[in-house]
Parts: sequence; structure tokens; C-alpha cells
Amino acid sequence: MANMRLPLAIFVLRRAVYLALCACLCLNISAALADDSRANKAQLQQLSKEVAQLKKLLSGFQSQRSELENALRQAEINIGQLQTQISKTQQQLNSEQKALQQLQSQRHALQGQKRQQQQQIEQQIRSAFQIGQQKKLKVLLNQEDPEKLSRALAYYDYFNRARAQQVSAYADTIANINKLEPAIQQKTETLKQAKAQLQQEHKALLSNKSTREQSLAKINSSIKSKHQHLSKLNQDRAELERLIEAVEQTIANISIPTDYRPFAQLKGKLPWPLVGKASNSFGSRRSNSELRWQGVNIRANAGSSIKAIHHGRVVFSDWLRGYGLLIIIDHGDDYMSLYGHNQSLLRETGDWVSSGEIIATTGNSGGQQQSGVYFEIRHNGKPSNPALWCKRS
Repeated sequence: MANMRLPLAIFVLRRAVYLALCACLCLNISAALADDSRANKAQLQQLSKEVAQLKKLLSGFQSQRSELENALRQAEINIGQLQTQISKTQQQLNSEQKALQQLQSQRHALQGQKRQQQQQIEQQIRSAFQIGQQKKLKVLLNQEDPEKLSRALAYYDYFNRARAQQVSAYADTIANINKLEPAIQQKTETLKQAKAQLQQEHKALLSNKSTREQSLAKINSSIKSKHQHLSKLNQDRAELERLIEAVEQTIANISIPTDYRPFAQLKGKLPWPLVGKASNSFGSRRSNSELRWQGVNIRANAGSSIKAIHHGRVVFSDWLRGYGLLIIIDHGDDYMSLYGHNQSLLRETGDWVSSGEIIATTGNSGGQQQSGVYFEIRHNGKPSNPALWCKRS
């Protein structure tokens, strides 16, 4: 008996130890999850704080612009927003037009079905009239052959069922047509409103383009010599350098998720922001001066999609003198990519973006004559040749 109690005691002891270990493990997991939750919350608060600092930085840059530059900036921002809205309205218009055409096609098919059913019912009415000339009972009584009598009864039953089915189907068709009419009227009205909205947006777009041209003409008329032109280019570059330096200081504590490949490992393998022809080489002279290009201008039709070359965080999304509507993405490890002269900006400061994600559309903002995108890659604030980083086309 004592020998039987010993294994039982050992079993109970082992089970108690096992349960105690499980309890400790659960407590450790709960504590770890709580620590992760607090860490994530703290990181989110820090990121929110840094985004707020970036926005404050942007407002500081805006206050330093001249009246003409502010007019140009506002016109180009309005143009970008209107182009985006026009694109959305046009998509809605196309969708409503397609839906209306489908409804009209359904109505046309139902009307054809209705005409066919009318003809069938008319034929049955004529047949019924002919049968009606001879009383059904008389016809049946005249049948001396049992087989003929059976066929006559079956025919009458079939005729009556078929006529009832035809009338029911005809009624269903009319009901379906009546249901379609309000939907067609509603789609027609929606289409009319979308067209009116599109016209208003195009009108506003033309007005802002006119304002842009006037502001640009005034700015250009204030530059009376080559020396002044070069001075402006230097000022534009200095403002960009100052912006990048300020952004770098602000985002120093922002960490990039570790589940993405580091930017440096993708040298020569990164995609270009869009397909197009570069109008200049990195490091070549600008306007026959000592100034050198720090990036490349890629020409493309206005409104073409611009894609992020790598995962990162948008640290600037606004208008900058000389560069127009500009997006800067921080990729971590002091690497950045810049996309300027855009028509519209599709991501805001603080947004995370993935490689290949559309972030903007090509344009000529910043006073450019041709549309495209100005593209730079920087490391530790210094420009690097994009051709060394992006794949050969």
C-alpha cells in the first residue's frame, strides 16, 4: 500500500511543479507584452511629437517667402489639388456612364423580350379564339377515339398552362422595365451633376494656371541679369540645404522598422521613381555656371505616377522655392530620396510609404516649363549619383 502511495505523491508533486512553471511563464509573457505595449505607445508619442516639429518647421519656411513666391506656391498647390480632384471626378463620371449604359442595355433587352412576349400572347389569343368557335365540350364529345380524346384534353391543359405562363412572364418583364426606369433617371441625374462639377473644376484649374503664369512672369521679370539668375539658383539650393539639415536634426530619433532591407544593401538594385529620359547628368553644370546638378530631371507627361524607391517615412511634403511641390522620404541610416517639381502630392508629412507606392504625380511646379520630376538621393545630407543606386533601364 505504501509502495502505491509513493508514485501517486511523485505524480502530484510533478503536476504542481508543472503548473507553477506555467504560471510563472504566463506572468513573464504578460509582463513582456505590457513592456512592448508601453514601448510602442512611447514610440508613437515620440513620432507624433517629431511630426509636429516638422510641421512647425514647414510653417517657418512658409513665413520667409516673398509675396510673389507665396502667390506662385498657392497657385501650384491649388493646381495639384484640382488635378487630383478632376481625376477622381473623371473616374466617377466614367463609372456612372458605364453603369448607365448597362442599365440602358438591360432596358433594351427587356423591351425586346416584351415585344416577343406580346407576339406570343397575340398568337395564343388568336388560337384561343379559333378554339372558341367550337365549344370545348363539343370538341371533346366529338372524339370517339379514346386516344384522340386523351390528346385533346392534354392539349387544352397545355394550352391553358402555356398561356398563363406567357401572361405571367409578360407581367414580370413589364415590372422589371418599370424598376429600371427610376434607376436610369437617377444615374442620368448623377451623371449630369458629375459633368457640371467637372466643368467647374476645369474652370478653377484654368484660373489657377493663369494666376501661376502671372506670378511666374513677375518673378522672372525681377531677374534682370544672368548674375541675378545664378544668385536665385544659389538661394534655392541654400534653402534646400537648410531644409535638409533642419529635417535631419528633427528626425534623428525616428527609427525605421528592421523588417526591411537596409537602403545601403540595395545599391544598384533600386527602382527609378518613374520611367522617363533624364535631361541632365548628375554633376554636370547648370546654366553654364559653376553650379552642378545634384540630382537628375526625368521628363515625363504631366500627371504620370511617381513611386517611392524604397520603404521610408515622408519627412517633407510641401512647396519649396525652386523645387515646387516636393516630397522627401527618410529611409533610415541617414539616407534620403527627394522628388521635386510635382503636380500633386499624394502623401503627407509623417506617412509611411513602401517601395513602389505612388507618392506624387509629375508636373512643372516651382516655375518649370517642362513637366517631369527632379530626383535626388542623399546620404548624410550630401547628394549621391542616382545612377549608381537605381537599376539600369
